[in-house]
Amino acid sequence: MTLFKYIITSSPIGEITIIWRKKPQFQIEEIIISNPNQTSSQIAKEKYEKEGELAINKKSKQLNKVLREMENYFNEKDYKFSLKYLNLDKLKPFQRAVLEAEFKTEKGTVNTYKDLAKEIGSPKAYRAVGSALAKNPFPIIIPCHRTVKGDRTIGGFSGFAGGLESKKTLLELDGLMIQGKKIVGDSPIISLDKTSQTKLV
Repeated sequence: MTLFKYIITSSPIGEITIIWRKKPQFQIEEIIISNPNQTSSQIAKEKYEKEGELAINKKSKQLNKVLREMENYFNEKDYKFSLKYLNLDKLKPFQRAVLEAEFKTEKGTVNTYKDLAKEIGSPKAYRAVGSALAKNPFPIIIPCHRTVKGDRTIGGFSGFAGGLESKKTLLELDGLMIQGKKIVGDSPIISLDKTSQTKLV
């Protein structure tokens, strides 16, 4: 399996590296965001380039479509993300269930770790939900930044891969107001299950 990379050199949360393949069909293997200690390309090098540097490649209609949607999102324009280009088959069943549920969390809303655990039928597994989100290979498309603690602080059990400042930036892009490390203003609603929506208190 030949992997390629594409580097978004500038975004509201810094450099982003996309690892992808074109055969047997186009799929994104991972979206790597920079953290306070390393750029995304440094992380990619440690994880994927031990045996040689990956070619930088943008020659894919599907990749360019994903890039356009990400650009629209970062520029606060209409966007439409899809799971169909993500290699979800590499995930363990529990993490896949968590991430597929998280994908439903709409822009401008958040959920809690406990509510997400309930949504996937494992109400006591909220700590495991936090771990699954912290290891999300597809941030931004699967918006793990939209899960917060029950007291509306934006931290988590395992943190956010890009650091809390990046999580804060993405939540602000979503239209939420953050003071310090806490969402303020009107309580955003849980968006996963429209028949049992609740407000954070």
